[in-house]
Amino acid sequence: MLAVLVTVGAGIVVGAVVGEVKGSDPLAEETAPADPGSVAVTKQDIEALLKGHTAALNDGDLKAYTGIFDQKNTALVQQQTRLFNNLRKLPISEMSYQTLSQEGRAQDSFGRGVTFNLDVAFIHRFDGVDLRTVTEWYRWTVTKQKAGTPLLVTKVGGAPAPVSVGSKTVYYPGPWDIWPDVTVVRTPRTIILAPPQLAAQARRASPIAEQAARTTLGWLAQNGAQGAAVPKRFVAALVKGQDQLGNLFRKEKAHEAGVSIPMPAWQRSDGVEIGATRVVMDTASSFFRTADGIGEIFRHEFTHSAMAGLDGGKGGFLGLDNWVVEGFAEYAANRGSPVTANIRYNEGRAYLAGRLPQPFTGRIPDNLSWDVKGMTSVNYLMGHLASRLIAERYGERRLVEFVTACYRDGKPEDALRKVLGVGEEQFQRQWADYVRGQLG
Repeated sequence: MLAVLVTVGAGIVVGAVVGEVKGSDPLAEETAPADPGSVAVTKQDIEALLKGHTAALNDGDLKAYTGIFDQKNTALVQQQTRLFNNLRKLPISEMSYQTLSQEGRAQDSFGRGVTFNLDVAFIHRFDGVDLRTVTEWYRWTVTKQKAGTPLLVTKVGGAPAPVSVGSKTVYYPGPWDIWPDVTVVRTPRTIILAPPQLAAQARRASPIAEQAARTTLGWLAQNGAQGAAVPKRFVAALVKGQDQLGNLFRKEKAHEAGVSIPMPAWQRSDGVEIGATRVVMDTASSFFRTADGIGEIFRHEFTHSAMAGLDGGKGGFLGLDNWVVEGFAEYAANRGSPVTANIRYNEGRAYLAGRLPQPFTGRIPDNLSWDVKGMTSVNYLMGHLASRLIAERYGERRLVEFVTACYRDGKPEDALRKVLGVGEEQFQRQWADYVRGQLG
């Protein structure tokens, strides 16, 4: 499944917000008031704090890195020590901290201490994986106790999302924030992350993930999906249970077995909107009972991740059409297998026979009806059969070209006409006949 955080449109609005957030007036001041008794935090103070924190992380200086935190708060210092150690283990080529926004009083003319919230972007890029740098948003509580004392960070958490749709936070927490020790398993095309209790499972799954990545990227390249917007490697994190699945790179209730989370690029100057994706897999799902199941779900999520960089951000309020995005990932994950081998085959037959909550209407399910109770699973099959129809009738290269056009422009009706030479109504009839032929 492709997860869209904070807002629809593959997180593009989040990316737009990043570029527009400004500090409030106290942070805009370059120098402190002339009164020596005043307590003030300036823009220069904040910049110096984050510059030093960035340097400490990149230089491997734990003492300097944890020195900005309240040393009396043992739990906070331990948390940030764990974060530092985890980040230093990861193949991240770029790491820095920058200000997003500030909330609260940052100066006092009567000499009293000030405390305010500082939203901070952790800008980073996995080496050889991410197309562009991306961000995780933190909220720090910052205190300056009196004039002449250094800034002190007394609390760290995830910054709240700027809009109330989807995740409550913005790509927080990462595994490095909440796992006591991150296991890193590398293959030529994957980086698998796991907590200590899943370390052995990560090592066992890594060859399957590598094969899935090799198969997915090779097939897409053979059929025209290549270039600067297609990654060469993937990052995937293993968790156990849907509670953990909904608490990694996001905070929301999870319903999937696996998810690919697109993250907007921190800076976009060449048309690539999505800078990276983060795949998260629930090892408690039925897919992880067999090697074939593990391979299938990795191929599905890696297909999402491979295509994410092609997203032009034109999907509209409800995002890209699920029947295109999910159907294509299902097709890529199950290429070469007969429809009868699909885990949803019997459910599809029940759909045609009128035994599901919604009747079969001969129309491809749209985004509004996609998650109607009792219908989500079979809708994945309906999308899969749409991609299968295109591949069989027009060829796999045309299928990839069609899906790419949908990602770029967000309009399947235009892509059907331009790429396949058929109108939307004609394709709907072709699809309905194909579904009846495959499942009837």
